[in-house]
Amino acid sequence: MRITAIIIITCLLSVNILLSDPAYVGFSGAPTANGTCSNSCHAQDAFTPSCEIIGFPAIYVHGEQYTITVRKDGFQAIKQFNCSVRKDSDSTNAGLLEAGFATEAYSTTNETNGIHWVSADTDSGNFIWTAPEISTGHVTLYWACLQGKRAFGANQEFAIKAFEEGNSIDFISDLPRAFKLDQNYPNPFNSATTISLQISQPGDVILDITNILGQLIQTVSIPRAQPGQYSILWSGFDKDGRDLPSGLYFYQLKTPEGELTRKMTILR
Repeated sequence: MRITAIIIITCLLSVNILLSDPAYVGFSGAPTANGTCSNSCHAQDAFTPSCEIIGFPAIYVHGEQYTITVRKDGFQAIKQFNCSVRKDSDSTNAGLLEAGFATEAYSTTNETNGIHWVSADTDSGNFIWTAPEISTGHVTLYWACLQGKRAFGANQEFAIKAFEEGNSIDFISDLPRAFKLDQNYPNPFNSATTISLQISQPGDVILDITNILGQLIQTVSIPRAQPGQYSILWSGFDKDGRDLPSGLYFYQLKTPEGELTRKMTILR
């Protein structure tokens, strides 16, 4: 019995080493991909994982390019990750993934457009996602990684949604430039409302929507926004695409210039 146990442990360690190789691809957790390598190959979590994905929008603009940053938020480097973006929750690729800093694109069976590190044990890097054409609908970014060592590390997975339907962002550049957050209109609203804002400095713009408990409901991101006026049409659904119930909500504008907050009401 003792010899058998030693053989089994040795086999498991061998599998971990093989599937952690930087060339091993297709384990982003996306539909029809090869599974989720971090969970299937590195089942133990020796510490709490701490990775961040920054730049994937809550609402995407057709054909827009977004720089997606991957980085550790802790002391352990990311051994390797696999990432892909799919239409809604099926196997169709949504948009195009291209290599950026410290990353490279890959294609394999069941995953024809993926991104991962060029070299294992990397702290941070980025890649480019070009949003798909009009009428694609909801899309999901799937990402799975091993952080730390192969046999003593932590697994982490993300499935981040971006929405198209019922939302839009309009930009007007030739207005007086100011830092301003207008009251949404109409208010109260049933199915959709428009939130207008102005900024006078370039930078990333974030609009967070929360409930009366302060829980985050939805986030609208405008990366690398230029000075001018923006109008955001919001259809009153949460991050999972579900209609929100009647009640009081808050929307908070965050920019390099500062933060502004207003209230709005949904009546179903």
